[in-house]
Order: sequence, then structure tokens, then C-alpha cells
Amino acid sequence: MKTSNPLQSDPHSRPRPFAFYPPRPNPLVIAFCKWITPMVIRSNLKVTRVDVADDDLARLAALKGKRCLILPSHSGGFEPHIVIRISSRLRDSYNYLAAMETFTRSPFNAWFMQRIGAYSIIRGAADRPSFQMTKKLLVEGKRGLVIFPEGQTVWQNDTVIPFQQGVLQLAFKAYEELAKQDSDASLPCIPISIKYVYLQDMHAEILASLERLESRLFKPDETAPGCLYDRLRRVGEAVLIANEKMHDVTPREKDSLDDRIQRMKEAIVRRLEEQLQVTPRADQNLLDRVRALFNTVDRIVYEDTELSEYERKLLEERRQAARDLYDDMWRVLQFVAIYDGYVREDMTVERFMDVLCLLEM
Repeated sequence: MKTSNPLQSDPHSRPRPFAFYPPRPNPLVIAFCKWITPMVIRSNLKVTRVDVADDDLARLAALKGKRCLILPSHSGGFEPHIVIRISSRLRDSYNYLAAMETFTRSPFNAWFMQRIGAYSIIRGAADRPSFQMTKKLLVEGKRGLVIFPEGQTVWQNDTVIPFQQGVLQLAFKAYEELAKQDSDASLPCIPISIKYVYLQDMHAEILASLERLESRLFKPDETAPGCLYDRLRRVGEAVLIANEKMHDVTPREKDSLDDRIQRMKEAIVRRLEEQLQVTPRADQNLLDRVRALFNTVDRIVYEDTELSEYERKLLEERRQAARDLYDDMWRVLQFVAIYDGYVREDMTVERFMDVLCLLEM
């Protein structure tokens, strides 16, 4: 499985910083999107079927055309496609709150996202246009609003990471203002857990992935036979050793593999914090610190200020330096929830493939 960093793009293709992309729903585009989504998820994502319990579909159907928050899990980055597929089955349409970088990948992407009812937010910034739009949509109450409360994907099928509070707080503030005008107003919040399962024997794919990884990590005479799990651990440790060398992290003699993984993540995050001049709070866990780094870079890249030509040139240099940090940030994010034993504690094909895909990325 290959992936590209969605935040890395040609800076000259970006819009004016702090642009806002409002929703501009178009019935024809929405209908086309619903029609093509089953083909897209089958050909690109290899999702052959989306199963939803009848009772759950009935709950969502009862909220058609009403104010509600739809809060799906976000483990693999493909969940918006799944939600669109569900909305098609319900013959309903939603608004979607999406990170700014989703819109800046290309002019067509921005146009298309807006026409299906999505609008942008700069995470971690005082993005007033986005806040105002969220309030407006909730007050109007004509459609469900889809928000991915985890805010980031960590590519682990069985892991739900702590929710980002800011966007949800905004939604509830909008509801509080609405309730002052209408004491009977309600805001149902619908959590949706999306889980991917393999419907065929994945043994051949697991072997092929292990062989690809081993060919990149070891010399031909260094490969060693063993069960699939032993080979996976050996590959994982080789990736860890390579990163320890690159980031000048020396493992301690008594460190377990999990201790080394955590120290590696801590070292990368601390170095990025120093480069971006971010001071973590004592109560922040590693994931929140990574989120803060992404938010800081987003603010540098997207926020606008009134500057002279020379000041703007200096700012653009700073923006490019910030963009250059995205690769390291994505690397640590991809492993922020990984720990030694994730596969061993529940030896499912899905968990095994989760780790293999992360290692290949």
C-alpha cells in the first residue's frame, strides 16, 4: 500500500493564505458523487461492500433533513467515502467539515469538495469564517453535519484516538445560542464506528508485503525463516533501528522494544517542537503534541497578515521551512498509536495488515 503526503504540494499552487472554502452544494454534483462512490471505493479502496445494521440505518433515516452531528471514526482516511455511501442509501445529503489541505491539493478538488457540501477549517487557528459557517449550518438545521472528531488518521483499524475538542466545542456553542432562541431545539450526536474486515484469505498478500519489506531492509544473506509474526517483528525492529540511527537516538540496555518505540517518537516530536518553537503543556500526551505541531504549521502556512513586500518574502521562507517538516510529522503520526503487542494481543488479519501497511508507508 502506497500513500502520498496530502500536505506536501507545490506552494505556488496554494491559494492566498487563510482562504476559506464555503459549502456550495450542487444537486447534480452530489448525485454524481453518490453514483460513482461505489465504483471508487471498489476500484481504489478495494471496499466491496458497506454493511450497516437495519436499526442503525433507521436511526439515521429518522434524522433526514434535521439538525444533527454525525461523528464517524477515522482510522484509514477512506471514511468520507463510506459516509457518502451511507447517505446515498438513505437518499440524504450532509455537510462536511474538512481540513484546509483537502481543498488545496488542486483547484478541481476544491471545486468538487465545495459542491458536495464540504467546507474548510484551519485546525488550531482562529478560523472565524469556518466557525461562523458551522454556527449558520447548525442554526438552519437543514442537514446533518459530518465532523471527524479524531481529527487525524492513525491507520489502525481497532484504535479510536482521543477526540479533538475544539471543533466539537464550537458545535455545542452554536447549539447553546440556538437554544436561547428555541428552548425545544435539539442537537442529536450520532457516533459511527467504521471497521474494515477482509472477506478473503490474505495469506498471499501478507507474504508479499513481508517480502517487499525484507528486500528493502536486509541483504539477501540476512533474511531469516520464521513464522509470519516473527518476521513482522524483525521487520519492525529493523525500521526502528534505522530511525534511531537517523535521529541519533541510542537505546538503553534494558529498554524493551516498546520503550524504544516510545523514546523514538518522543525524540522526533521534541525535535520538531524545538524547530517550530512550540512548548508543550505538562498535561499533553504525545498525540496532542503532534496535533499541536500540525496546527502550528497550518497557521504558519495559511494565516494571512498585512505585511510589506520584504516581510512577506521572509514569511514565505518561513512557510517553506514549515512545509518541509511535514514528512517527519507524518512519520511520527503514522506510529503515534503503535505499540509492541498491538498484533500479538489480538492476532487478527486486520491488525496484521494494519502494521504491514504502516511499515510500507
